[in-house]
Amino acid sequence: MSVKIISRSAWGARAWNGSPAYVPLSSRTEFFIHYDGAHHITATGNSVPQAIDRQHQAQGWAGIGYNFVIDQAGNVFEGRGWTKQGAHCPNHNISGIGVQIAIGGDQEPSEKALAAARALYDEACKKTGRKLAKKGHKDGFATACPGPKLYAWVKAGMPAGDYDAPEAPASEKPASWDGKSFPGASAFKLGQSHPAVTVLGQRLVAHGYGRFYKEGPGPRFTEVDKDATQAFQKAQGWTGSDADGYPGAETWKRLMAAPKKATAAPAKSSIVALNSAVKPGATHAQVKELQQLLVKAGYGPIKGAYTTYYGPETQKAVARFHNKNPHLKSAGVSYDPVIGKKGFVELQKEAGRK
Repeated sequence: MSVKIISRSAWGARAWNGSPAYVPLSSRTEFFIHYDGAHHITATGNSVPQAIDRQHQAQGWAGIGYNFVIDQAGNVFEGRGWTKQGAHCPNHNISGIGVQIAIGGDQEPSEKALAAARALYDEACKKTGRKLAKKGHKDGFATACPGPKLYAWVKAGMPAGDYDAPEAPASEKPASWDGKSFPGASAFKLGQSHPAVTVLGQRLVAHGYGRFYKEGPGPRFTEVDKDATQAFQKAQGWTGSDADGYPGAETWKRLMAAPKKATAAPAKSSIVALNSAVKPGATHAQVKELQQLLVKAGYGPIKGAYTTYYGPETQKAVARFHNKNPHLKSAGVSYDPVIGKKGFVELQKEAGRK
């Protein structure tokens, strides 16, 4: 799909209220998607950028703040264009090309609009000579923009139906993967397949994050892989963009390393009280101790242990403990996955504590 951009003069833009600063294409590294706000937009054609232009000038801006605007019919309108500084996202108006898709609220973006946006993105990458980061407005500023539907589309890699992106230059095509080294961030895109994704999942399971997988890890990178990766990253003490669920070189390196061996619950330690926060579905430091005690007392195995998560496998082990100690079960239940205070004391005794 070629990109036909309707010029400012063609759609009837007002004269600039002071000219925006010039930005060289070499400074562009990001591509931001925006929407219009809370209300559905039914208009198409020149009236769409005209309305935005009037609103932004009324706010005292030089003119329309987006670099481009796309309506539901798939028309692409020039705003500040390729080389004028935008006014769409604080701290990203030089590095980012801001594109508004003219929808609002829970409105569905049309296939034509998405295809046009994707084609514009590919044109931006071609012009800048680099692969621009795909972002939603909320990635650069605290806002609901571009809304849940467009944001999910951005995070999925900006797919656009039957639209085929231009073939990547030979220098950008992925090299064959050796099966071990970090394959690059491009291998981990939501909805796309790569053999490294299967290895990623297998290593996450080996490190104790198998609870995320209802089925075995596969080659397609899904939200399940992302959630499991994020949990692993947070366990490293990382926060923010370092724990976004997308594997980087350091995440890969740590996953490829042998899992740390859990230290068995020491037999000589004194009996301790159960924290009230330790219950099915919870995450707590004492859960790992509970798992260690269950295994040592013979109620294992606990698949994926040892972790701080009181998941289904831990619950099964607790139920096995209660089957052996029915007097400690909750009244009136045949399957009891909840460890109680008395039960925790008894479990510690069975594991050798005094």
